[in-house]
Amino acid sequence: MKTGLKRFISAVLAFSMLLPLTLCASAEEAENQEEQTVYEHEMPELKEYGFVDSDGVKIEYGIYGDLDAEPLVLLPCNGNGMHSFDGNVLPELAKHFKVIDISPRGCGNSDRGEGKLTFEVESEDLVNVLDYLNIDKAHIFGFSDGANLGFVFTVAHPERVLSLVAMSANINMWGTNPWDEIEIIFKYIAYSIKAFFTKDPADELKRDIEGMMVCQPNLTFCDLKKINVPVLNIYGEHDMIMRWHSKLITKFSGAQELMVIGGGHSTCFRYTDTILLPRILEFYDSI
Repeated sequence: MKTGLKRFISAVLAFSMLLPLTLCASAEEAENQEEQTVYEHEMPELKEYGFVDSDGVKIEYGIYGDLDAEPLVLLPCNGNGMHSFDGNVLPELAKHFKVIDISPRGCGNSDRGEGKLTFEVESEDLVNVLDYLNIDKAHIFGFSDGANLGFVFTVAHPERVLSLVAMSANINMWGTNPWDEIEIIFKYIAYSIKAFFTKDPADELKRDIEGMMVCQPNLTFCDLKKINVPVLNIYGEHDMIMRWHSKLITKFSGAQELMVIGGGHSTCFRYTDTILLPRILEFYDSI
């Protein structure tokens, strides 16, 4: 490869890596201005742990709480596994439900599998997990991409859902703040370039997981009209999800709504004890 071309590729790679880091630092600085206390709760006993075969792909799960209570599935944000809710909402929810914690494909100890990572593929994984555990219907709680998956699953399989709590969801790419969407796109470009040269499966996995936030999910607001189960739509006052988008999710899904005053995207969890759990438990008591 000629020296000039090598320098050009190096410059593109460096720019792709540095820009999202700069944007991310700005976002983190803004969110770190919040001074709410993070409450860490003692984890309940892990009652069951294992893997479900979903079309040849191993999907990791763990079960907490009362095994005779109604099932509640926890779906984590992009790139995270089944321990995302440890210490925040999981311990309290386990007092009221049979909580099934799941690691999506490529996350936690779940296999990556073949083909493109999509919410539709993960939705079918969730069907297989529920079938394996002999669960006909479950409550769904998802955060960020987990909330997106919750909407995709509820639209595709309404007969399997008792209720949906969606926190910081967007049903298509137009719902994300443009600056955050630019960061996502540049991260995806950076991972794509790096994976192309290294051929490292770890880099390819980062590319594919980041790619789920580019042009996905692909629901319309009219799709939300198909939902006939109780929905609680939660988002932060300073969320990366555009407020008009969150408001339309509430309207078209017939949801109850909670805007966490002072909360950002993930920093809504700083209000777990003071705002989130009281409102979530109130929602479950009302249905």
